[in-house]
Amino acid sequence: GLTSEDSPTLAGALSMMPNLQTLNLAGNRLGDEGVSTIALAVSNSCTSIEKLCFWYNGMTFKSFPGLTKIVQTCSLIKELYLDRPVASADDDESIRAVLDFTEAVKLSGSLRRVSCWKQDGSELGALLTLLLAEALSDL
Repeated sequence: GLTSEDSPTLAGALSMMPNLQTLNLAGNRLGDEGVSTIALAVSNSCTSIEKLCFWYNGMTFKSFPGLTKIVQTCSLIKELYLDRPVASADDDESIRAVLDFTEAVKLSGSLRRVSCWKQDGSELGALLTLLLAEALSDL
């Protein structure tokens, strides 16, 4: 599967695929660095991607600023599938990332589904689930 080392190449290729509607990167090993690189490429090019899947990529909450940017800048995105990030600690940075992401979801005009796969058992993971449920109920 793809790793963070492959993400710059994929990010460059995305700019040459303006009609791509679904990007399924499930089951790779992108980690935070790779997810963030792809998220930046998607948000900068704002292609016609409507569905984006990052399931099973070993994300933590460090990926969330890039995901937040996608939600804020890509007006066509309707579905976003994420790992429920593994939290090493319930620190202020992770909590801020969750709050910023869920606020962006609330303000999104097009996003209709955010799915977080797997449970990490942390209080922060539970908070993410509750905040996303609240944000999506307003749409």
